[in-house]
Amino acid sequence: MVAIMIAVSLFAQSPQYPLLDRDLEIELALSAAPSHLRANASVWVLEKNGYTLAKTGTNAFSCVVARRDGDLFPVCWDKEGAASLLPVDVDDAQLRLSGKRGDEIDAIIRQRFGSGQYHAPARAGIAYMLSPLRYRIDDHGKVTKSPANPHLMFYGPNLTDGDIGGVRGSYVFMNKTGPDGMMIVPVGAKERDAIAAESEALRVRLESAIGFTR
Repeated sequence: MVAIMIAVSLFAQSPQYPLLDRDLEIELALSAAPSHLRANASVWVLEKNGYTLAKTGTNAFSCVVARRDGDLFPVCWDKEGAASLLPVDVDDAQLRLSGKRGDEIDAIIRQRFGSGQYHAPARAGIAYMLSPLRYRIDDHGKVTKSPANPHLMFYGPNLTDGDIGGVRGSYVFMNKTGPDGMMIVPVGAKERDAIAAESEALRVRLESAIGFTR
C-alpha cells in the first residue's frame, strides 16, 4: 500500500495527501452537490502549492474535496459557508505545506476562531455532503473507507445535541459543538441507494487513484 502511495504525486511530501488528477478532483468535488447545482458551481482543487480555484461558477455554491488531517471528502458550501468556513480548509492545506502537524493546525484554527480571523456563519445556510465517497488516509498512506452517509448540513454555531434534540445517526444531530458546528440531516434510504448507484464509476476511479482495495 505504501509503495502505491509513494508512486503518485503528493502534497506537502506526505503519503497522507495524494494529489488527484484535476478532472477527477473536480468531478469528486461536484459530487457533493445535488445534480442541478453542479454545472454552475465553483470548484477548488488541491495542487502542489495549496488549493486553487479551478472553475468559477455562476451560482452561489463552492465545492471542494476537503482533506483535513487525512479525512478526504467532498463538500459544497453555499455563499455564507464559502465566506466563513471554506477558508479553514484552504488555510489548513497551507499550514500542512509549511510543515505543521495535525494537532498544531487544530490549535491554530481554534486560536483563529477565538481572535476573529475566522468567524462562524453569520446567517442560516446549507452545505451539501451528498457524495457517498469518504476515506481516511493515515500518515503512512494506508487508506480506509468511511461509512457512506450522504447528508445535508445546516449551520448551527455553538449548538449542542441537547439544544436540537439530536441523537447521532438519527434524523438530526450535531457534528460538533463550536463556531463551525453543523446540524447533520442524513438523506433517506431511497436517496442513498440512488446516490450510490450514480457514484459507482467515480468510486472505482477514485479508489484506484488513492490505492484503496476492498
